[in-house]
Amino acid sequence: MQFNIPQFIEVEDKIIGPLTLKQFLFLAAGGAILFIAWFFLKLWAFLVLAIPIGLIAVVLAFYRVNGRPFIAFIGSLIGYLTKPRLYIWRKK
Repeated sequence: MQFNIPQFIEVEDKIIGPLTLKQFLFLAAGGAILFIAWFFLKLWAFLVLAIPIGLIAVVLAFYRVNGRPFIAFIGSLIGYLTKPRLYIWRKK
């Protein structure tokens, strides 16, 4: 009996144009924050806020560190910084 094995399992599906769902959601969240900020802030404050928020959204959506998404890198970094780094072997 033969089974079809899917290829490229590790490649995420392109849902919206050339973007994966995660990429689209990161960009949409950044855009939504900026859209709301546009109505509540003056122009100079909006521009000061828009540059970092836009950069963060683009980095989260597209930048990869060693082939891993940037959000996974941030999670690993937080885990590394918060967990103890001294490992002692104990026989149980």
